Amino acid sequence: MVVCVQKFFFGIVFIILSLQSPCAFALYSTKIEQNLTEQIKLNPNQAFYKVEALLTDPELTAKEKAILMVLQTEVAYYIDQPEYILHYAELAMATGELNERWHTRALISQARGYFQRGQFNLYFSSADMALTKATRAKLAAYKVSAIIERAFASTLLSDLEHANQDLTLAQKYLALLPKNFDKAIILERFSAVNSHLNNAKIAILHQKQAIDIYQNINSAHFLSIGYYNLGRIYQQLEQWQKASELMLASYHKALEDNNALNQAFSLSRLSEFQYKLAQPKLAKKYLYDAIVAADVSPSARVKIHVRKNMANVLCDNKAYQECKNLLLETVALAKTNTMQRDQIQLMEILAEAYYHLAMYEEAYKTLQSSNQLNSNHH
Repeated sequence: MVVCVQKFFFGIVFIILSLQSPCAFALYSTKIEQNLTEQIKLNPNQAFYKVEALLTDPELTAKEKAILMVLQTEVAYYIDQPEYILHYAELAMATGELNERWHTRALISQARGYFQRGQFNLYFSSADMALTKATRAKLAAYKVSAIIERAFASTLLSDLEHANQDLTLAQKYLALLPKNFDKAIILERFSAVNSHLNNAKIAILHQKQAIDIYQNINSAHFLSIGYYNLGRIYQQLEQWQKASELMLASYHKALEDNNALNQAFSLSRLSEFQYKLAQPKLAKKYLYDAIVAADVSPSARVKIHVRKNMANVLCDNKAYQECKNLLLETVALAKTNTMQRDQIQLMEILAEAYYHLAMYEEAYKTLQSSNQLNSNHH
């Protein structure tokens, strides 16, 4: 089945690439979007590499290339690649070839890229620009996406009044959207904002609605993400057994999908929950397995995440020398990938490790550098 879809995808693309009229371009963008959406549901990683290959075609017009780059920003979001999101969003918008619809989509993707990077002021500004464009062009579905992203950014910037105003507005639009894949993604984000605001009941309700849509389209990849996010809400409620069951379901779907990224995130959270359930041996096993999966994944973010958890475990068990060595490696990884928020958190843990090793000067310098980076970050 997947092979047939692949052949159809490439067939449609290369036939339509030869057509250059405005009508042909409209047909091209619609068809490629439809086929890519189907591929994303099945395998976002595969879709990503297909678009990378298509972008090298010298016969592409500037408009076609710009559209492909916007589509690639959306695929990159699903596979946790913020550097590709930001790179392609900037390139696509710089072409001047995007209409209001595609420009709005590029801005929404750009906002999500800054979210993944932890650059919350830029996250807000991109979401705000997306909302302005979507409102002006009367793009209802993109308007609600932009509202939710702006609400999330406001939350992360501690502007709770404006966050709640945006969420109230978004709630009105959500009921009007058709129950399809795009709505599921919007519901995921709406749930995440409410979870961050401790609105657990609302977060659970909408996360379950997203999961129902993923079940209807039979997507192992997105079901893994859905169960993961639902597990995180129960974690917030300190319902460790329920959170653990959902995270295990997320891991099993990631195994079914052969997705190392989702496996690593799910295993890392499972490890945290097992410590809460007084199962330290199982917790350590899950964490070591998470690191193995993370290193197979192309995502720097998950590599940093699981190593941060491992460093906390080592420090908690007074293995400060091992903790220090791991943190030095992980701080360098965060710096290389411009993950400043993670870099700050890692440096704070590193300063504590230095302190316990009686390396007081290093502890002071590291904490001072962390504070300076935090000041610049905000």
